[in-house]
Amino acid sequence: MSNPPISAQPRAEKPKAEGDYPVVMAIDFGTTFSGVAYALKADGEVHDITKWPRHLAQYPKTPTLSLYKKDSQKILDWGHAARLAMLKPAAKDFVLLRKFKLQLDETLQSAPLENGISALDAVTHYLKKLHGHVMSELMKGFIKNYEPSQFQYCLTVPAMWSDAAKNTMRRAAIGAGLIQEGDPPNRLILISEPEAAAMYCERMVDRFSLKHGDRFMICDAGGGTVDLIVFEVSEPPGKSRHLKEVTRGHGASCGSVFLDANMEALLERKFRRYRRGIKACGWASLMDTFVDMVKPMFNGQEDVLMQIPQATGLEDLNDPDIGLEEGVLCVPVEEMKAEVFEPVISDVLDLIQKQLHQSQVCNAIFLVGGFGSSRYLEERIRQEFSHLVGLIAVPQRPELAVVRGAVYAGLNTKTINMRVARRWYGVDANMPFEEGVDPESKKIISHDGYVRCKERFSVYVRPGQQIGVDECVSKEYVTWSYPKGLDSPLYVCNSPNQPRYITDPGVQKIADFHIPMPEIPGAQPRTRVVFRLNMYFGLTEVRAEAVINGNTYTTICSFGNRSN
Repeated sequence: MSNPPISAQPRAEKPKAEGDYPVVMAIDFGTTFSGVAYALKADGEVHDITKWPRHLAQYPKTPTLSLYKKDSQKILDWGHAARLAMLKPAAKDFVLLRKFKLQLDETLQSAPLENGISALDAVTHYLKKLHGHVMSELMKGFIKNYEPSQFQYCLTVPAMWSDAAKNTMRRAAIGAGLIQEGDPPNRLILISEPEAAAMYCERMVDRFSLKHGDRFMICDAGGGTVDLIVFEVSEPPGKSRHLKEVTRGHGASCGSVFLDANMEALLERKFRRYRRGIKACGWASLMDTFVDMVKPMFNGQEDVLMQIPQATGLEDLNDPDIGLEEGVLCVPVEEMKAEVFEPVISDVLDLIQKQLHQSQVCNAIFLVGGFGSSRYLEERIRQEFSHLVGLIAVPQRPELAVVRGAVYAGLNTKTINMRVARRWYGVDANMPFEEGVDPESKKIISHDGYVRCKERFSVYVRPGQQIGVDECVSKEYVTWSYPKGLDSPLYVCNSPNQPRYITDPGVQKIADFHIPMPEIPGAQPRTRVVFRLNMYFGLTEVRAEAVINGNTYTTICSFGNRSN
């Protein structure tokens, strides 16, 4: 536990009481599309937002697109309007940001966003526009009887994201005006996307004849990421039903946008003789044809016939060498599988295999998300795993499973009562020095005269450990820094082996928990103070508090994040 000098001491504060909010709003911020749903706690009926600017048809999703002027960081438009603006002659003056959610996946080497816009700002700008529209729609109806301060928010995040990436979403929500900095922590609940989907599927447990002790896997396959977790149904006689995680959730960036990238590479190869003559809007229309018409319907059994849009200028072209005849491109089914679908789907199958290896027993797999409704993906999963898993199903409205499930999570936060840690969590501590084990360079003499080893990794949670949602992991420490506050770094490690030191390879500092020191009557500077650091790892976000002299105080957490 380190004690750096703190120039301005913040006042130690008791934890804020949890707020009571009559309206729950869920936002599923997606890589390609985003959705919003809400419910009143009084009746629990979930409503989808289906009206969006510049879009006539009612649909519960809107594109995750943002429009900026070149060399400007001020958002001009978003969603459908942003897409339409890029079809106009003035499009050359604009920049269209897309797929910027992937910037928060620290495993990807993403190119910086255009105009020098940070990932945090891109998400904040988009959420502000999305939320502003939704609130204006709601205020036209009976929800206008509620003040904005009476809304509680559930924001979905991939299970595979780091703690710093999740914290970026919280900061974006504050910047977008969903919540205020000083609001009670429970006003914004971050929930992992597969957990939200599990909440949606939990309501169908009876329909699928799942009973106490049965296990089901959620495969949430979206535009950018695929996330998986296995849950066990816990419904002892006479008690309400709960779900508990039984595997370490896992995921990867192998969603349907990577099919788009593969298809674009294939089309670039086929049309290389004509590519220079196709304008940007024509090429975009060609890709939209694949995304809207081909990708959802592909079944892996028939050749693909793709109508060439008029905007390409190639609608009357004939070129038998590439399979183009009278404006229709024929792509053989085997080429489509090998070049476009299988490279991505093989990654999804590998993720499922790893979850089954962890769980050993799995009674059902539920496919949710936009990519989860792919006929070919469902068929390939059946081919690979139907001999191991009795039920492989796509629930009704799979593209809404996450956003509706997030509303259910806000209505009943206790349905999922057990989670599984994905990595090692620990803090920096001085521990007894072990001769022959610890290096001399780490030997120190502490204030109490004992020989200790500095920079030890004091474990709070182990990977694979089951943790109750309200479970507190507590450890006692001593500080001699009074009246200065404490700075307790939080470290993580993804190694299968327990790290001994915070300097070991693979150990990363992800956050600092700043603990303001309360005034202790009669205490002199550098008085020995014993305190307990309580950590909560059972929620989507890590939370900490300090207990000093029998009183509990909030900690101020700051995350390091390359996406700032």
